[in-house]
Amino acid sequence: RWFNGEWVDPEKPDLFFKARLTDFVEKWRKQYEWDLFLPLSENDSHYIESLHIPSTPNNAKEFDEQLLALVKITIDSLNEKKLAEGCTSLKKEAKSIDKLDCFLKSKGYNRSEMIQFLRNVQKLRSTTVAHRRSHNENSKLKEYFNFEAKDFKSIFEDIVIKMIWVFNTLENLLI
Repeated sequence: RWFNGEWVDPEKPDLFFKARLTDFVEKWRKQYEWDLFLPLSENDSHYIESLHIPSTPNNAKEFDEQLLALVKITIDSLNEKKLAEGCTSLKKEAKSIDKLDCFLKSKGYNRSEMIQFLRNVQKLRSTTVAHRRSHNENSKLKEYFNFEAKDFKSIFEDIVIKMIWVFNTLENLLI
């Protein structure tokens, strides 16, 4: 491939995620004429560029950094204003995932498994990198992400793959 100058689709989950994100964002914008994920600021643009699967299995620091990057790129970047338009049932304190859920329901879709996954990723970020870790970490999150059987690298790889599933699901439903 290299000698012939042939382009190849990425196979690693992190590289495939980046390619899939770009493709999804373009298709969404064409369909709805607004961005589902707001573009990162210049000061945050490094998160997408440096996103990668952790290089070692049990590096908590690298896992935290990559989890923070993934959440900033996706969940924290959801276009809350546009998602909330037409959602009269939203409570004032509704957050981005609540607004995405309402938007999906307004289109006739109930994707509770996808919404639960996003909520769990957000909670994982909140209980690890966003705040001090407690000695009494959330056992439901540990069970959901299978912390007992997997290392940080495998868990993050699974999260990235499931985030690609989110893009695919949204695209299949709404675009």
